[in-house]
Amino acid sequence: MSKNHYSQLGLIVAAAGSSQRFGLGNKLLQPLRGLPLFCHCLKNLCATDLPRAIVLVVAADSEALFSRLLQENLPELAAHTKLVQGGESRDDSVWRGLQALPPECEFVAVQDAARPLSSAALLRRCLEAALIHGAAVPAHRITDSVKIADENCMISQSLDRNRLWASETPQVIRRDILLEAYKICRKTKKICTDEAQLLEEARFGVKLVENKQANPKITYAQDLTEQDNYKRH
Repeated sequence: MSKNHYSQLGLIVAAAGSSQRFGLGNKLLQPLRGLPLFCHCLKNLCATDLPRAIVLVVAADSEALFSRLLQENLPELAAHTKLVQGGESRDDSVWRGLQALPPECEFVAVQDAARPLSSAALLRRCLEAALIHGAAVPAHRITDSVKIADENCMISQSLDRNRLWASETPQVIRRDILLEAYKICRKTKKICTDEAQLLEEARFGVKLVENKQANPKITYAQDLTEQDNYKRH
């Protein structure tokens, strides 16, 4: 893949969530190894090549704080990053970020700000796959036995784990495909938890890019503690 393909890439970092399950304020502002959590993915994804545009989608009441922390901790990226206010759902927030990208961005990478270990190498692999398939999503194989339960927590079905994957970010999609998927799903008012599901609902194919490296999403306070302790040891 030519380095020039990064000149066609827009990066949207989704950072407008409520952090309800975290329980200790906005998880993305919590410190992790000397940086606010949200800064890690930006620093890592842009470590080798800089996308044409970066959009950081944040909650309206936190925009000034995110802007200040980004400037203080990653001033070189702050100058290249546009902050956009998010919507009521992830769908709405990513849509607003998409509208803020310049038209030269033919490919879009959507990243969860709560994944501090996402790497530039993973972004590159997903972009390479998206150039071929139109859309590519990093994922890891599920090794646990997965069950479907009824409302009383009684097992009703066991799933074949050989066919099960857990999706991650950054998810890289051709811009025109993503726009069409939004158009289709907005008509049906379907709420999707990630871009892969959005494309699936719109019947677009998505290539899985197997990722064997750690790329966890920080959801609970314990997750942040574990990541901090892991790196210290």
